[in-house]
Amino acid sequence: MSTRDGSVWASAAPAPAVLRAGAILDALADARGRALSPAQLATAAGGIPRASVVNICAALHERELVRAVDGGFALGPGLLRLAQSYLDAFDPVRSFREQVSRLGDREETLQLATMEGTDVVYLAVHEGTVLMRLTSRAGARLPVTCTALGKAMLAGLDDTGVRELLADREPFEARTPWSVTTLEALLAEVRDVRSAGHAVDDQEAAEGVVCVAAAVPGPPPGGRPFAVSSSLLKSQATPVRVAALAALIKDVVRRMGAAA
Repeated sequence: MSTRDGSVWASAAPAPAVLRAGAILDALADARGRALSPAQLATAAGGIPRASVVNICAALHERELVRAVDGGFALGPGLLRLAQSYLDAFDPVRSFREQVSRLGDREETLQLATMEGTDVVYLAVHEGTVLMRLTSRAGARLPVTCTALGKAMLAGLDDTGVRELLADREPFEARTPWSVTTLEALLAEVRDVRSAGHAVDDQEAAEGVVCVAAAVPGPPPGGRPFAVSSSLLKSQATPVRVAALAALIKDVVRRMGAAA
């Protein structure tokens, strides 16, 4: 999502070396911990010359953004510091951590996310006493169309806004047989979310998993919406259990909104 329009740097030309460094970091992230050789990086980063890859990685190594390992390079610990600073800059992240810390020991794992374009981006996770192995990590992305978090945040738009955002995305990605793939079906669900105050993803993002989410109320900082969710196994998702989970999440987001 571009923020350049109307800014003092709207006419700036991105530095090619920095763009190449970003492409290299993206390639290493896609490798999921596997080291890539300079030749592999050159290919994965879009055909960057091998000599340039080595030079850029040397600079990134100085900043601990990559580390040298046998056979090539992998992501470095300096990225963790940057990522944490990025997350801490969001008031909702701090508010989320403050509010969930007051819950005490509970079995539910709660997650905070925002919306970037047509993706849900996870920002923070509060682990419950019962670990859900499918819990998304901070930084992970999923489509807004098949997640309770996405539907909860889409409910903050009117129907026209949802259409403008997603009209050219049909058919939507079907991650499971239950995923919504049409705009009209999604709009019907979003209207239900507006009435209920929370969204439900019934095995739309992962088979066997039900997710409940609610948006943080109040004007979104910088136009960015936020929502909180929690998941449970389909076998445990009785109406009573889903209602109780929705009530818990609504209480968390209400207190987050009040603290803003």
